[in-house]
This record gives sequence, structure tokens and C-alpha cells, in this order.
Amino acid sequence: MQTEEKLEDPLKQNPAPEEPFYTSATTEEPPKKKRKKCICLKISCCILLIIILLLIATFLFFALYLFKKRAVQITASSETVENLSFTITPVTLNLVMGSNIAIKNPNYAGYEYENSNTTFYYHGTLAGISPLPAGVVKARSNKKMHLSVYMNATTMIGSPFLLPELIAGQLPLTTNTSVTGKVVLFNSIKFHATVTTSCEVIVNLQTQTTTSDCKGDVKLF
Repeated sequence: MQTEEKLEDPLKQNPAPEEPFYTSATTEEPPKKKRKKCICLKISCCILLIIILLLIATFLFFALYLFKKRAVQITASSETVENLSFTITPVTLNLVMGSNIAIKNPNYAGYEYENSNTTFYYHGTLAGISPLPAGVVKARSNKKMHLSVYMNATTMIGSPFLLPELIAGQLPLTTNTSVTGKVVLFNSIKFHATVTTSCEVIVNLQTQTTTSDCKGDVKLF
């Protein structure tokens, strides 16, 4: 009896591989990636916070320090006798006074001041004047000037106080210097300042020296 060879189905011998099963839900990220993202986010937030704090600190520094109004100061360091001659009979007088003016600007911007003058008074009467030209005092610096003032002999000789004071050897004078200007910061922030100094001066006719007592005043607006 002849054995019949049975042919096996090739599909059964080599079954087709099963297709992977996919679900419609998205796959979750690995925990390591989540941690990296979280760390990067925290670092970015910290950097942003530091930048904001630096900006606030810079603004406060400019507002409280650089932009702060500082009073401009003017002083008459000394009044000197540059030329002096006089007689008692008849009464004559030739007097030239010297005034040393110093303007101190402590601000972080230049102080631009207008034309002004220095005046000398003898018993309340104007007896001498010297112009003070407009100029600029640089930021955080001092500016020194020397002025010569020719006293009005006619005005002083007409005073009833002159003869006895010539005999006594002392002449009392009063000086006044007032300067008005402005401080401009970054072409946007500006304020005005008027500084005044006044001195009570005693001129010693014998030694041709002076003693003075000065006071200053500042107005910011």
C-alpha cells in the first residue's frame, strides 16, 4: 500500500508574525525626561528672577544715589586787599578788593550757572561790583575764581562813617555773591539750584589785611 504523502499547508508551517497591538492612548514620557524638563524650568526661573532683581537694584541705585539732589555750595574763601591808599585831610580813598570764590558741585552731572556778580556794600550802600561770567562746574568737582573789585571812592567818601573809621583804622564791608544755575542728568532729569554766600569783612588799614565771617544758603527747586 502506497503511502500518500500529505502536503502540509505552508501557511501552517510558517505562520505570519503577529502585528503589534497599539492602543489609541499616547505613551507616557520616561521619568528621566520629566526630571530634566523640571530642572531646566527651575533653572530658567532662577535666572529670570536674578535678572529682575539686578534690574530693580540698578534702578534703586540710580534713583537713590546718582539721581539724588545734592546741594551746590559756594564759598568766599578769603577777601584780600589788592590796593589801598587814603588820606584823612582831605579825605581820599583808593581801595581795590580781591574776592576768591569757589563753587563746589557734588552732583553726578555738571552745574551750569548763569551770569552773576559779586557785590560789596559799605554800611548798606553799594560800593563795588564785579561781574561773574556764566560757566559750568563739572560733575563732582570744584571751580575756583578770583575777582577784583574796584570800590567806589565817591560813594564811600560821601558817607559820614568813613572819616571816623579811617581814623580808627578799620573799614567794615559786606559782600554778597549769588549764583543761579541748573543740574541736568542724562538730558532728562534736571533741577535748579541757587547758592548764595555773604560775608562780613573788616579791613585793617594799617596791615592791609582782612578778617571775615561768611554764611551760605542753598535753594533747590
